[in-house]
Amino acid sequence: MQFQVPQFIEHDPKILGPFTLKQSLYIGVALGMCFFLYFSLGKSNFFLYILVCGALFASSLGLAFWKVEGLGISTVSKNFFNFTVGSKIYKWDRKESPVFLPTRTSKKSVEEKKEEKTKLNLRPSGKIEALSKKIFFEK
Repeated sequence: MQFQVPQFIEHDPKILGPFTLKQSLYIGVALGMCFFLYFSLGKSNFFLYILVCGALFASSLGLAFWKVEGLGISTVSKNFFNFTVGSKIYKWDRKESPVFLPTRTSKKSVEEKKEEKTKLNLRPSGKIEALSKKIFFEK
């Protein structure tokens, strides 16, 4: 029975038109902040409101769409922060391995090992085998 392997599984689904959920949240939060800034800052100083909203909207577009080697700017900035704050000392700690002490062997176990070695029936090599070894291995 054959199974189909899914392709392109690393892509996020598109939620709002051509935008993913994360992209639409970045842009929506920036638009919402601009909306509330209009009532607090926009009526009194419209030029400052345009500058603040422009910077806010540009940063949200950067967070939503700008990628560095396939990673979003939020991920890159988080990794950069963790690298700069984290320790830079990499220390190798040798793990203690147990020491194996040779066990004492009795004469019986040594004799049994000798018997195991002698159980092999090797035939003695003859003159023809010695000649064939000389022919194959010597030049």
